[in-house]
Amino acid sequence: MNSMVDSLFDQYERGGMTRRHLVQALAALVVPASALAQNAAPATAPLVKAYSINHVALTVTDLKKSYAFYEKLFGITKGWPATDARPGFPEGTGVHMGLPDGYISIDDQGTAPKGVITHFSVATDHMDRDVAKRLSDKINQALPNAKARDAFQENTSGSTVNLRDPDNIFVQISSRDGR
Repeated sequence: MNSMVDSLFDQYERGGMTRRHLVQALAALVVPASALAQNAAPATAPLVKAYSINHVALTVTDLKKSYAFYEKLFGITKGWPATDARPGFPEGTGVHMGLPDGYISIDDQGTAPKGVITHFSVATDHMDRDVAKRLSDKINQALPNAKARDAFQENTSGSTVNLRDPDNIFVQISSRDGR
């Protein structure tokens, strides 16, 4: 648990999380799960059937160094471009590192602070462009502040739904049958 607390404070000190997020995360570590369940409202049918975390995206300071770290840590042996090619970056600016069920995405370009999670993606059923559009409409009807939008990802040739949670965290919903 100490390493989790240390990690939370490190992320806060680097500006990767607000004081409010830090306090919420620390409280979640000490509140027993049974207490949370007792106060929870009865479960309703979810808007999306989630199966697993599809991927987590990180910004890093050194792409090659980070890839080598995760390769050694998890035995990752394959990767593919994480971002679309653009002028000056014909291979994109990051890499997806495949795991048996999902992947880690790292990128060292852009304006996001380095060393933070930029978003996470939850895997759901197959999603093409039409399904993504209907799902984003459904989410916006039930959760208008989420500002869900459907998107086509050129680098994976797949559709996603992108939205924001109440704390403005970027959440992506992706198909579990594709990357």
